[in-house]
Amino acid sequence: MSEDSWFSDEWFWKNYGPIMFDEERMASSAYEAKRIREICGLKEGASVFDCCCGMGRHSVEMAEAGCKVTAVDLSPGYIEMARDAAKKHSVNVDFINQDIRSIDYQECFDAVINMFSSFGYFDDPHEDLELLKKLHRSLKQGGTLFMEMSGKEVIARDFEERTWFEREGLKILLEYSVDLNWTELCNHWLFFKDDKMTEYSFSHRIFSAAEMADLLWKAGFSTIEIYGDFEQSPYDHKAKNLILVGRKD
Repeated sequence: MSEDSWFSDEWFWKNYGPIMFDEERMASSAYEAKRIREICGLKEGASVFDCCCGMGRHSVEMAEAGCKVTAVDLSPGYIEMARDAAKKHSVNVDFINQDIRSIDYQECFDAVINMFSSFGYFDDPHEDLELLKKLHRSLKQGGTLFMEMSGKEVIARDFEERTWFEREGLKILLEYSVDLNWTELCNHWLFFKDDKMTEYSFSHRIFSAAEMADLLWKAGFSTIEIYGDFEQSPYDHKAKNLILVGRKD
């Protein structure tokens, strides 16, 4: 991993995390975790791996429902926040500060979750498939991978080159462009407060439903379901996000 990879920049997550994980998004965590358990058929005592767990918002909800949760994230600050959240809710979660590419679990989990477009960050696109293969190996026979992201079709439908909003005393300008034949989303974020401006630029790969299904198939998943929201609506022109459910049969 190169030192200048944006996702390894702790400053980015510390300063921009509160913008991405606002009250509305945090409030949705309990419902999302509930639907994940229902779709994956998880019962009390099920083992769950939260891949790129962030501040642990889904991990803690899963643990409160009686799941045995292991969670990994690259950000030490987010892992610390996740541990604090688990302590506050009196649940046990094995939070690990680690690069997700270095995991090596063998048939340990009933479910793996990867939420909030936490995929496609690596410099080398071949590592996307290698990660999915590792996640497949980490699942028990009959286990399920649950992924949630902004699908390329949804991004294209709702695309805006720039948008303004205010939050927590900040005026925020988000600028977007696409690159490499609609395979990469380029982000340029500008924050204004008290006549001072800070900015940050980063890019990540984006995927269509068909592209993700192909990756999951190549990774070894035998059954792949695609939905447009947590209610399992079709992934069509009204989709809110891209949800993929891969079964290890």
